[in-house]
Amino acid sequence: MRKLILLGTLAALLVPTASRAQGLQLGLRLGYAPAMGDAFQVKGDPQAAKMSDGVKSQVPLQLDVSYRFDKFLAAGAYLSYGFGQVGGQIKDLCDSNGLDCSASVVRVGVQGIYTFSQAQAALVPWAAVNLGYERGKLEASGFGASGSETASGWELGLTVGGDYRATPQFAIGPFVGLSLGQYTSAESGGALGGGSLDIDKKTHEWLQFGVRGTFDL
Repeated sequence: MRKLILLGTLAALLVPTASRAQGLQLGLRLGYAPAMGDAFQVKGDPQAAKMSDGVKSQVPLQLDVSYRFDKFLAAGAYLSYGFGQVGGQIKDLCDSNGLDCSASVVRVGVQGIYTFSQAQAALVPWAAVNLGYERGKLEASGFGASGSETASGWELGLTVGGDYRATPQFAIGPFVGLSLGQYTSAESGGALGGGSLDIDKKTHEWLQFGVRGTFDL
């Protein structure tokens, strides 16, 4: 009889733990990401357009929606909106002509996340790989006119971080990531001219670091 009671108590303790290992997980990231590399090269132009001469950096706010298969593996989707900082030649052009210029970066895709839950540490490490689509945009306005330039393409990234478990459902911690991207299409409109640009693909990188919070549903 005592053995049955003991087994029942043990099962009652284990079942909730197993159920928490699976389920939805929401994540929110806030970071800073300087740009590196080249955006693209317009055919006929002797030089490629550097990322630092357009969108030199961004402050991305990212939402993660994942499903936890167990305490180690999760997979899902992400959506990021980056508040861009205009730099280099574009910024000089905007400042010298009194134009109001802004930039943004939208990223969306899928990712897989592995948490090293076996680690006996206050900060539990994790790693994620992502594949997605990126769209960068530059806008300029002034003197009753406006124009924009957009570039879109694929990205592949790797992120590592650490989780501090503040409560059984909530964790927070730092992360650092590097993504490689190639813009496959670009177009301009308004005062900058209209239509698609004939470009050669180049590779650019975003080095992102910041803080991530997750909540297990």
